[in-house]
Amino acid sequence: MPLNTKYLSLFEQNWSESQRAVKRIKASLSRLEEHFPLTAHALKSEDEALFEKLDAFRVRFADLQDCIGNKLFRNLLRMEDEEGLNMADTLSRMEKRHILSSADSWRKMREIRNVLSQDYPEAESQRADALNMAWAVAPELIKIIDQIEAYLLKLHDDKNMQYTSDIMQVTY
Repeated sequence: MPLNTKYLSLFEQNWSESQRAVKRIKASLSRLEEHFPLTAHALKSEDEALFEKLDAFRVRFADLQDCIGNKLFRNLLRMEDEEGLNMADTLSRMEKRHILSSADSWRKMREIRNVLSQDYPEAESQRADALNMAWAVAPELIKIIDQIEAYLLKLHDDKNMQYTSDIMQVTY
């Protein structure tokens, strides 16, 4: 079944956004490498440069996670003329496409993203734990983008679809 071109333009925009988000989170991972794993003590310091890097990482993690879950997954289903009735259905369909290793791992990333969005100034230990968890799963989040690309390329090869190659050109 060919992709529904009605949603192709929107998917291309979302894909481009995801590529920018991946580039930015990779930059954060590189800049922060020497600081992880974090401790509560490190978060009690007055190192503004570190806090700016951590804030950037926190926002970039959330942005990428939101882009994938709220945009790419849903628009991929729309391009295939499927609708995710709810997030559980969407995640199940992403698992079946081998884009997600498991829906549970996605839920874990979502929980981490939600914890990162809360800022309790006196809870350095919890903040350090949340940032360490985000640091640990960030490569998996990036890998999901690779899996989406692999899925689209497989569609292109298996079904001789012309649309997926247009999407992938956005990244290069």
